[in-house]
Amino acid sequence: MAEPRDIDLRGVFAGAAVVLGGIVLSIAVSWAILAASDAPAEGPNAAAAPKVSGPALQTAPQRTLAEFVREKNARLESSGAVEGEPGRVHIPIEQAMQLLVQRQAK
Repeated sequence: MAEPRDIDLRGVFAGAAVVLGGIVLSIAVSWAILAASDAPAEGPNAAAAPKVSGPALQTAPQRTLAEFVREKNARLESSGAVEGEPGRVHIPIEQAMQLLVQRQAK
C-alpha cells in the first residue's frame, strides 16, 4: 500500500506530457501561420540602415579652448552690465572678494 506522502509518478508524467504536448502544438500552429502568411523570410528589419554622418570634429580645438578661456578671464577681470538683466552689474573677481571680506569683518 502506498503512503500518502509518496508521489504518484503517473500524475507527474501525465502533467509533463500535457506541457510537452502544448509546446509542440503551439510550435506547429506558429509554423503553420508563418507558412501561410506572405511575410518576407528576412523580416522587416533586414533593410540596410541609412548611413548617418557623425559629428564633425574640430580642426583646431586648442585655439577654440584658448579663445574660450580668454573670454571667461576677461569677464572675471572686468566690470559692466549683466546682459539680459537690467539693473545688475558684474565686477572683477578680486574686487568681489575684497567686498566679501569687508562685509564679513563688520
